[in-house]
Amino acid sequence: MRNQSNSTISTGGRLLSLLLIAAFALSACGGAATATSEVPTAAPAQPTEAPTAESAAPATAAPAPTIKIGVLNPTSGNFAIFGDQVNSGIKLYFDSIDYQVDGTQVEVIYADTAFDPQQALEQARRLVEQEKVDLLMGLVNSAVSVPLAQYADEAKVPLLITVAGARAPTGPDRSPYVFRSGAANGQEDRPLGWYVASKLGLTRAATFAWDFLAGEEHANDFIDTFTAAGGTVVSQQKPPLGTSDYGPFISKVDPADIDVAYAFFAGPAAISFVQQMRQFGFTPDVTLAAPGFFTAGVLEAMGTDAEGLIQAAEYAPVLDTAENRLFLERYDASIGGEPGVYVEEGYLGAMVVAQAVAAAGDAVGDTEALLQALASVDFDGPSGRITFDDNGQSVRTIYIIRVVQGDDGKVVQQVLEAIPDVSQDWTP
Repeated sequence: MRNQSNSTISTGGRLLSLLLIAAFALSACGGAATATSEVPTAAPAQPTEAPTAESAAPATAAPAPTIKIGVLNPTSGNFAIFGDQVNSGIKLYFDSIDYQVDGTQVEVIYADTAFDPQQALEQARRLVEQEKVDLLMGLVNSAVSVPLAQYADEAKVPLLITVAGARAPTGPDRSPYVFRSGAANGQEDRPLGWYVASKLGLTRAATFAWDFLAGEEHANDFIDTFTAAGGTVVSQQKPPLGTSDYGPFISKVDPADIDVAYAFFAGPAAISFVQQMRQFGFTPDVTLAAPGFFTAGVLEAMGTDAEGLIQAAEYAPVLDTAENRLFLERYDASIGGEPGVYVEEGYLGAMVVAQAVAAAGDAVGDTEALLQALASVDFDGPSGRITFDDNGQSVRTIYIIRVVQGDDGKVVQQVLEAIPDVSQDWTP
């Protein structure tokens, strides 16, 4: 191992503040406790002759193996809420196993990327070259994930991306050092486009997505399967990143020309969009469709403006499985309330690392053994089964969800269908 010091750094949660950006676009993990052994209590035999110096010397136990993990997420600036939530999920899982995996000690160091590619690179270099971490994990922003994947390849250190969805790191030119436990951009949108056209019979769409890499990738994958299922896209609107007034873009579309509007926004911007779609007379007659991150942390604030929204999501708190119930119990006991997808994706990423550490066993300090263990990951997490394809991208269950009004008048998510084994290039 590169370093045997034991320092665990954690970050606290923050209140939701400025514009959130999403989609940079899931439980029982084996081997989560330290093995113990019982010592026999029989009286020792009396020696028949004086012990030699060698036999009298006390036995020295071999040091326990250690894996040192560097976590890279934004914990300052406008988007710190993303990093804080992912970090809280990572910490929640490692806390639950007491930072021990089959006798291997887990050490975690958190670093702030500030949502900036250059700072992310500087922090990654510090973690690898000075702190001597064995593995990097985290990342929220697609723009950060691409240079970090390149650095992981150059430094020959494993990188597990937990949220950031840019397709390049797990594309045809992917480095063998890179894995992603979160969904790739479009991995949710491909089932969504197919479902909207083929199952709901909505075949005339307008798309609204931020004008940057993630927005383009998400919208294009929705369009790909939507049109393949018989749909027609009559308008593509691309507001600049950071837009909060969507009126100029919504007004370019005639609601009589469409029966569904696809949206890729997040946080307060997503709240503004659903409000303005209703103000402009689109909803409830025009159905809204969006990936899961659209409502992450803001569904309650959207209120009835979100009623009828159709989503494709990698996770929803309403999932009724033993693994998700355990996750929810741990979250409520430690933090309180109901977790969003960012927390779950951090928790899931930590589970992936723990399972890989258990599979690598005594060879956990060997990078090649750790990479092979990551590639073989296969377990059920809070969001369902997770495996990796040949490009290191997670294969996930994607849930089709409708937002409905509950008995208490609040909007809630309702699972309509679970689509298993969805890859980044999924087709029906």
